[in-house]
Amino acid sequence: MFERLFLNGCFLHLDPNTPEPRALLVRDGRIAAWSTDARPAGWPEAPAVDLGGRTVIPGPVDAHCHLVSYGMLCAQEADLRGAASLAEVGRRLRTHAEKLALRPGDGRWLLGRGFEQDRLAEGRWPSRHDLDQIAAQIPLRITRVCGHALVANTAALRSAGLDPAGSQEDGFPEGVLTEERQGAIYRAVPDATAADWRAAARRACAEAARAGFVGVHSLMADEREVRALIDLRREGPLPVRVLMQLPYSMLEHAAGIGLRTGYGGDYLSIGAIKLFSDGSLGARTAALLEPYTDDPTTVGELIYPPDELARRVQRVHAAGFQVCIHAIGDRAMETTLDAIESAVNVHGPWSFPPRIEHASLVNPRILARMRSLGVGAAIQPQFARSDYWAPERLGSDRARGCYAFHTLAEAGIPLAGSTDCPVEELDAMAAIGQAVTRPEWSPQESLPLDRVLRLFSEGAYALRGFPPGTGRLAPGQAADFVVLEADPRRAPPAEIERIPVFMTVVGGETASSAS
Repeated sequence: MFERLFLNGCFLHLDPNTPEPRALLVRDGRIAAWSTDARPAGWPEAPAVDLGGRTVIPGPVDAHCHLVSYGMLCAQEADLRGAASLAEVGRRLRTHAEKLALRPGDGRWLLGRGFEQDRLAEGRWPSRHDLDQIAAQIPLRITRVCGHALVANTAALRSAGLDPAGSQEDGFPEGVLTEERQGAIYRAVPDATAADWRAAARRACAEAARAGFVGVHSLMADEREVRALIDLRREGPLPVRVLMQLPYSMLEHAAGIGLRTGYGGDYLSIGAIKLFSDGSLGARTAALLEPYTDDPTTVGELIYPPDELARRVQRVHAAGFQVCIHAIGDRAMETTLDAIESAVNVHGPWSFPPRIEHASLVNPRILARMRSLGVGAAIQPQFARSDYWAPERLGSDRARGCYAFHTLAEAGIPLAGSTDCPVEELDAMAAIGQAVTRPEWSPQESLPLDRVLRLFSEGAYALRGFPPGTGRLAPGQAADFVVLEADPRRAPPAEIERIPVFMTVVGGETASSAS
């Protein structure tokens, strides 16, 4: 029997009717008892951790991130986030090429991730001609921060069998590819080894714990990432709990061997099947009901015709899986809810609550439909600050429904907080703090701290279909919590995101510690 004591802490259990504990007794990975005494008498002799009066919050879970992909990006791709000019993009890529000792003809590609065309001094997208100036003879691909668009140089296009010189209709003269058109480029990049993927998974899990997360709902790109996590789990316990959201391309195989949502153990399990309805606001590929205000020539795009999305959702339902669907624009939201409703009409109620990833642009009709269908959403507080251009892109009236977290919560929509890393930083306190403090264009959509802490703990479990209250700091619950260097209730709201994480505890074990 494993026992451990956590003493002299300030545990935020978020129950205003019960005194806050000062000590916890953990037994076999769960909270067995608590006490309002910092050093309670009569507790069993067991290894003890003195928290030194620090504040403890319920363990945050990142309900939407790309965990293994993030680990691989850290190893293989130049970080282009925040680059303010094409010259800076070039400098970062050249530095990365030197670090990896890339040479023409060695078969490797130069890769970068995280640029935002709106932040570049040139005020435009990079082009293949810009990238040719950086590396003419080495295939080069850079991906926009959202992951829904990329730019490839001439060598990369040719390596992928694409025509760089054709017209915009039959070629890629500027080297810009969006949504599923990116596939040819990604398939052409030489694959990493199985050992590389395991190392990426190990690195990312450790980083999630350091960042203050006890668990993640990870969007898996393909079987390589799934295999990497399974192999890592065979080596021993993971530092964080991982729920794998499988791509739709794996549905037939997974169902064929008897897998379903919920299969697995406490540290690695299978969640939903992931589908896409549209793209991103940043790339103007999110599907809108009305044209973009800053580009009236487009309303974005749906990934699938509505009837095809509905068929796919029905297949997910019939196979016994939960479904999670990426939907950002209001048109995509409507189409996604149509598909979810059609699955209920054909196959009956869902065993697990359907969830929408992002739910970025809503209106009263969408909110009413989400509530009536029991649809939850994984939301990303950091987006509201990063997408500072939302009022210009959508118009001030429509932008009121963009990242409308308070509105969603007040409408009774089940919500879970997340980062969408590597789109945003893998940082629990940054995500929590930015849900509490909103940018000037939408202050009315901020949330109170206690609600945000629940969003990142209980909310993540509710979206998985667990009973209400799962994820709390309470006897009987998993001993998953994070120790902070300061009490977020007493910090100025704008400072919450900068509170350091002292320790991450998962199942009563120290997953990460600053000491």
